[in-house]
Amino acid sequence: MSDSPTLVEYRGNCHCGAFKFTFKAPEIKETYACNCSICYKNAYLWGFPKDFLAVKGDIDTTLKSYEFANRTMQHKFCPTCGTSVLARIPDGSIGLNLRTLDSFDATAVPVAATDDAGASKEPLYKVPEPVKVEAVPEGTIVYQGSCHCGAVRYAYLASEAPKEATECNCSICHRHGIAWIYPDTPTVVFEGLDSLVEYKFAEKWRLQGFCGVCGVHVRERFAKEGKDHRYGLNIRTMNGGVNVADLTINKLDGKALLPAYDAGW
Repeated sequence: MSDSPTLVEYRGNCHCGAFKFTFKAPEIKETYACNCSICYKNAYLWGFPKDFLAVKGDIDTTLKSYEFANRTMQHKFCPTCGTSVLARIPDGSIGLNLRTLDSFDATAVPVAATDDAGASKEPLYKVPEPVKVEAVPEGTIVYQGSCHCGAVRYAYLASEAPKEATECNCSICHRHGIAWIYPDTPTVVFEGLDSLVEYKFAEKWRLQGFCGVCGVHVRERFAKEGKDHRYGLNIRTMNGGVNVADLTINKLDGKALLPAYDAGW
């Protein structure tokens, strides 16, 4: 009798469907996390499949690469929808963002291990230059934030420290691991918006904005009357002063909203 575990076929894709993949592996019962600068901003939940096969698109031509620090790892994201799909590890193996799997909730299984030393590994992450804000009102707290590479930056002028954020389980928010807050538009000052790529789908009035250089999702803009007075701001992109782990997280069942997401499998 064979002791080999039963293999499950998994499939996944970036949100727009330009890149699709499959692999076979024992049932996924755990994920892995890291607290380094890019893993935190992207909320990666890692898996390491050995039987990875791209069935639509190509890792090197469909996906865009982002490297930093010692440039030993290639982070691959879709330049159309901004989904961070995988990382090519120095030994040639694949680290897969399990949030990109179809019909599998990566947040529903335990995080088996967290590399809490990721943020302290050399060379240390250099926080991008802050956005200068003139005439800050008395009592205002200024939070600086950015994508990972610093091409898109912002200053958020808050009347009080954030205490809660919203995590949505819809097809795009789940993939990107976003924790939202919703400040009024005049309280956020952006720089580098020429590097921001906006992606829209379904009803097309929600525009997800991500950095075209590093792929980190920074904001959501609402192109609809009555909604356009606020931004959705990914609080994971704040560079200090706030840690998502310290916030009350409100869960939103965006997955139940129509129209239902169809990845086209």
